Amino acid sequence: MTFLNVILLGGLAAASIPIIIHFFNRHRFRVVKWGAMHLLDAAFRTNRRRLRLEQLILLLVRCLVPALLALCMARPVLTGALQLMGAAKTSLVVLLDNSYSMDAGSGTSAFAQARENTARIIEDLARGSDVSVVLTAGGVSTLLESPTFDTGRVNQELAKLDAGYGRAAFPEALEATGNIFSKMGHSHREVVVLTDFQRISCSEKEAGARARALEAFKQMPLPPHVTLFHVGAEVKDNVSVESLDYSRVVLGVGQPMQLRANLRNWGERDYPDLRVYFRVDGKERSASQISLGAGEQRQVLFSHTFDTAGSHVVEVFADADALKADNSLQASIPVWDRVPVLLVNGDPSKEPLKGETDFLDIALQPFGQAKKADLTDLIITRVVTAEARELTPDAIAKSRVIVLANVRQLTDAQVRALKHFVYEGGGLLIFPGNRINPQWYNTTLADNEGLLPMPLTTLAGGIEDNAPRAKIVAEHFNHPALEIFNDPRSGNLADGEIKLWYKTKAPALGGDSPVSVMARLDSGDPFLIERKVGEGRVIQCTTPCDADWGNLPVRPFYLPLMQRLVTYLASTVYPPRNVEVGKPIAAFLDKPAAGRKATFTDPAGNRHDATITTRGTRSYVEFAQTQRPGLYLLTAPDDSVIHFVVHTTREESNLQQLNRAEQESLAKAMDATLVHSLKEYKERDQGRRFGRELWRSLLWALLALIFVELFLQQWFARRRTSAPQKIPRPAEVVK
Repeated sequence: MTFLNVILLGGLAAASIPIIIHFFNRHRFRVVKWGAMHLLDAAFRTNRRRLRLEQLILLLVRCLVPALLALCMARPVLTGALQLMGAAKTSLVVLLDNSYSMDAGSGTSAFAQARENTARIIEDLARGSDVSVVLTAGGVSTLLESPTFDTGRVNQELAKLDAGYGRAAFPEALEATGNIFSKMGHSHREVVVLTDFQRISCSEKEAGARARALEAFKQMPLPPHVTLFHVGAEVKDNVSVESLDYSRVVLGVGQPMQLRANLRNWGERDYPDLRVYFRVDGKERSASQISLGAGEQRQVLFSHTFDTAGSHVVEVFADADALKADNSLQASIPVWDRVPVLLVNGDPSKEPLKGETDFLDIALQPFGQAKKADLTDLIITRVVTAEARELTPDAIAKSRVIVLANVRQLTDAQVRALKHFVYEGGGLLIFPGNRINPQWYNTTLADNEGLLPMPLTTLAGGIEDNAPRAKIVAEHFNHPALEIFNDPRSGNLADGEIKLWYKTKAPALGGDSPVSVMARLDSGDPFLIERKVGEGRVIQCTTPCDADWGNLPVRPFYLPLMQRLVTYLASTVYPPRNVEVGKPIAAFLDKPAAGRKATFTDPAGNRHDATITTRGTRSYVEFAQTQRPGLYLLTAPDDSVIHFVVHTTREESNLQQLNRAEQESLAKAMDATLVHSLKEYKERDQGRRFGRELWRSLLWALLALIFVELFLQQWFARRRTSAPQKIPRPAEVVK
């Protein structure tokens, strides 16, 4: 036991005062012989033992009263004096929830409260304590690179922080905390988690991961104590723009774009007149007004036509609640002038629709073929044969997609040029036919570093009327080139009928395999197969693109299917412009830019220089610090700008929090202390670290003793006056 006011323990000497008074009063009396008093001798002898016991009890109680008063004023506690005097050094790790739900509500946000409470907790640490702050959202990171004793610097950096990131990842943050403690040296260790207890961040799905991280705490030589600090109040009003859907994989100048925005009301309030705005490159282009009831989801459709090529940004903004982080959603859209596609015709013909690529040519540029001047084709085709004077390395290099349609075989020089084209990011689409040399395809294009996704084996089906036919399996497609057919309005792939097709020899497919089957026939054979080769991609079809082996070219889905395959292959030339939080953003630049500097600007306006490197024959630049969602800008050395959008899941928009009972249950499962205010934290922390003060209990005991002393004094007096008298005898009395 330790005392906060040790000097007041001297008051214990007051316990001797009743004893001194007792002896002083005994010496004041003198003995006088009085004959008449002998009559009381019998009564005195009978009651002397009882009177002595009563006097001792009263004396003991009167001694305890000043002793308890002294102890109460000395403030005893149950811990060491070093800690109580504020000299106990602490290793503190603060887990700060910086997800965008912490910005919800009007007035002071939960994040502002968490930041202020963190600063106050750090300020109260004993001098020499070390501290680290872990940010739980946007990828677990630390405020400073390593734990520091400079608490003032920590608070300076805290003041610069803001929320706005994705879902908090507490299991990962707890694991990181265990690693941080290995760099901290004090025996007293604390973990404080400041969060709004959003239900999505504290789900039962992560209970196992949290338990494993906490079990690692218990295995430490000096286990830390965990405190869960709830900040902010639950907000029941929130509208979010959940996602944006585009009508095209690749967009060209003059082509209309349809954009569908999906909105959701997560709250309990109806929005009968919700205004939704559509912006392009920061300028408002149109607006719509919808009714969005509590818990409802609605879609809003916008359209736009770009008149210039380059990088553009579209945004949908809902003028709703105070949580701005999810009221808008952006997307980066590269707009191309044209997509040059080289069609290599292996079976040309002067008759209309008899050539191998005639149907494909019409499907890829329908407006040009129909002579519609008011509509523009994104794809510009050029048809050549496999002759060396037409299929040249220069013609290949100037294209974004190459289509081999029933081409028998190529020269070695053409194969080298084609491989180089694909490895550098180009797209290749291969259709078989009656003129191909399967052996050449299998030996030259299907080797370990080749282009053909799967070797060809035998033909299946037949031209005869009674021969078996095959259909494309209509299923839910996840591939970007085929997901358009999940909407019945785009056509049903199962409507096509295939008479002849090539069987293939499938390699061992695994999670890391570059080969995947995009679509299958109902015979079980692949229909479309994709292979990633270098920076580019190859798609192999097992049936021709003309009408010789089936009726695909005359079905409604043929045009969108060919358009999607080609534009998908063309889009792989460039890294994606819209990525998830934590994924790097990158771009290919002009070759002369290699070795120079490019600048990335993050959503907070901070600029980051990056060195341009060489990848193959092109210049390449990358930026990996994408923990914060929002718009990133890449400024190339020629001052051209490329837009990137980093997005996060909208699960964070569900602002529902754990209730009080659930919070207590979570704290119990984590063997943690739950607090809801800084005052409560300090009281719990003082009781845990500094010990529990006993002065209140001693004060109640003191008051009880005073009443006991009064009661005993009156009770003993009543007993003496009411006691029966005995036969008197001569005795000595005290006068």
